[in-house]
Amino acid sequence: RRVFTHAAAATPPAGRIAAPLSSPCRWGRSEGAFGLLGPQCRSFATPEPKLSKAASDALGSIKQTMRRATITLTKAQRRTFPGNIQKYKLMGGRPEFHNVDRNRHGRIFEPWHNFEIVISSSKNNCWITVKNKGWKYRTVIASHAGNVGFRDATKKSEAATQRIAENIARKLKRLGVVCAEVTFRKIMKVETCLQAFQSVGLQVTRLTHRPRLPQGDPAKPRKQRRV
Repeated sequence: RRVFTHAAAATPPAGRIAAPLSSPCRWGRSEGAFGLLGPQCRSFATPEPKLSKAASDALGSIKQTMRRATITLTKAQRRTFPGNIQKYKLMGGRPEFHNVDRNRHGRIFEPWHNFEIVISSSKNNCWITVKNKGWKYRTVIASHAGNVGFRDATKKSEAATQRIAENIARKLKRLGVVCAEVTFRKIMKVETCLQAFQSVGLQVTRLTHRPRLPQGDPAKPRKQRRV
């Protein structure tokens, strides 16, 4: 392939269309019926448009507000702080339940609402979700092993399950919930979660086991053994 530029403008081979010198193009062959390729113009980066003064001021104010402010707590505040101090600093001093949905009155739940704790456990991890039954089963809090500081093979340990359940129970107590229902599918790690709830002071009003049952038509019977 030959490249034609402004400095050296050579005549294109016979039978090919010459491109204007104002746009440097590349010549080559294509797989078309005529065996000719039109001028393949290169695209040059266009300069970015300049922002107006009002737009630049607005962008500067956004960047200023997004800067993380240094938050310092006294020893007494650290001793009686409700929640995770590191997450409080990471969120810029916002309250703990700032991202939880609220109703039109500004409340997360009403006094007559019931809460359901769903425990989903496996061999390697445990997931606990808190749902508000009085408000269309909305998820209020969720936690797992990675959320409480466990990584890799330690996520399957009993200490990780204990920490997850304690985290959920303490958050519910700080939210103002003293009792909840517990639902689970697999029996593994449920006893550890119940012990953690009892140690924190969260009362369990109902314990429901919902096993994963087979759905649809039964499986095809096995073929009869030939002798």
